[in-house]
Amino acid sequence: MIRPGCVYGKQGGLTGDWFSGADKDEVLKVVGDGNNRWAMVHADDVAEAFWRAAESGLSGEVFNLVDRSRATIREMATAAGCTGKIEFIPVAEAAKTMGDFAECLALDQHVDASKAARLLGWQPKHAGFVDDVETYFMSWKAAQSYTRSG
Repeated sequence: MIRPGCVYGKQGGLTGDWFSGADKDEVLKVVGDGNNRWAMVHADDVAEAFWRAAESGLSGEVFNLVDRSRATIREMATAAGCTGKIEFIPVAEAAKTMGDFAECLALDQHVDASKAARLLGWQPKHAGFVDDVETYFMSWKAAQSYTRSG
């Protein structure tokens, strides 16, 4: 079983929503105070882990997949281009429209991927969302153009 953290680096996902808002100069709404951290992992690193797990011949194992980044949600949202346009929504208020998902977004996640490293030889190649945010934004933007024209 493969359990990836919050996956980023392609056109969708939670970070894609951040880019969408920044691209349209909209206010980004963040559940909680933004000081929590999500366990993040790049989509390409997830794909490699799936390949390694399939090739390993191991069965019945559970592997967590996360990178080593520890940026807060506030830092990630700011890096995504939402400087000065972030509204922090209390969890109880967000839960009125989002249900239990609001609480998930406010969790401070600490996940260990050492088992995947030890048994699969897997190491994330991407350092973290904040480190290469410009690349991820350009990739997201190109995917949006392709989706609209394709």
